[in-house]
This record gives sequence, structure tokens and C-alpha cells, in this order.
Amino acid sequence: MPPLDTVMQDLDAGPHKFNALMLLLRFTLALVLGGILAYRPWRKVLPNAPALVSQTAQTQVLVAVAGALVTTVIGDSMSRAFSLVGLGGFIRFRSGIKDPRDAAVMFVMIGVGMGCGLGAASIALCAAAFFGCVLLVLDATSEGRMEVVRLSLGLEDLSAAIPPLREMHPTARFLSLEQASESREGTAVVELTVPARTDGLALLEAVRKRLPGVQSASIDPD
Repeated sequence: MPPLDTVMQDLDAGPHKFNALMLLLRFTLALVLGGILAYRPWRKVLPNAPALVSQTAQTQVLVAVAGALVTTVIGDSMSRAFSLVGLGGFIRFRSGIKDPRDAAVMFVMIGVGMGCGLGAASIALCAAAFFGCVLLVLDATSEGRMEVVRLSLGLEDLSAAIPPLREMHPTARFLSLEQASESREGTAVVELTVPARTDGLALLEAVRKRLPGVQSASIDPD
């Protein structure tokens, strides 16, 4: 059986012939650098760092490898560059990116991947290290992301429960208050601003402990 390099050379039809091992090393470098920047392992120890979105991270890694592949295929051929641009017009890429920084990371992934594809490993490594340090600083100094949660409360004494709820959540917004005409019982629907990673069960337990006479408490879906 002929060696892999001989087979690959026979399959290469263009004027540019690459060593298979060299190509694998370039693509692997793009994969490793892209994975570090996309998954940012330091997020596990930074409390206010944005949560990992698995699909976005996977897309960013693939973009880095695709950048290396595209650069290798294009080489110095202008005609191949325009051909790939034309083929790319058929692709419709849609992604719900919640953190605007993830969109910027996409562009960096393209640059890192292209550096690997060109064989400019030093440029790719320096760019990944520099941008990784920038992301680390941004993640470490970012404020905790907040989200709005809607609670439905059934209360034995509606008027007595409002002051402690205001004390717990000064920014609480009451959407509706309903009280029976002949009793103090009532229901309240309120929006609370809480940290994005707040556990729903812990939030309900805190409300039951701090508010008097909570008959029922539930988190309404968005």
C-alpha cells in the first residue's frame, strides 16, 4: 500500500501541493486556538462572566477551522477566492447571539483560522493570546447580567406582604393586585429583577420565608 503522502500528491490536481501532515497540523492548531477562545475555560471561576452557550461556542470553533480551510484552498489564486465568495452567497447563516461580544469573537476566529491556514502560526498564536487576554479582562470586570422574572403570589394579607417584598426587591414592579372585598386575602403579579443565574426554587423559598402568609407562589413562564 503506497504511503499517505504519495496518495495525497496523486490526488492534488492544482499547482499547490501540500503535505498531509502539515495540513492536519494547521487545522488542528486552528481547532485548538478556536476552542480556547470560544469556550474560555476561565468562565468557570469568574462569577459574573457570561454563561456558555454551547451552540455559539461550537459555531465559533467551526468558523476558525473553516477559515484555515478556506485560506488553504484559495492560496494565491484570485479566481478561487471569487468562486468561494460566490458559493458563500448561497449560505444563509442565522444565529440568535445574545452577547454582542460573541459576534466579535466570530471575526477573530476567522482571522485566527486564516493565520493557521496560511502557515503563519506565530501570528495566529499571538492573536489568540492577545485576544484571549482581552476576553479574560472583560469577563473579569463585567457586571452580572440581570433578567426579569414574573411571580404570581397568593397571599393571606395582601397589604402586609407588600412592604417586605419592596424591602427584598426595591425595583419590583407590580403588574396586578387583586383583593377580595370582604377579606385581606389577595393575589399579586410582580416582576422582579434578579441575577441571570438565580435558581427559581431558591427564589420561591426566599419569598415564602420573608413574606407573611404566602399561600401560593409560582414563576410565570415568559
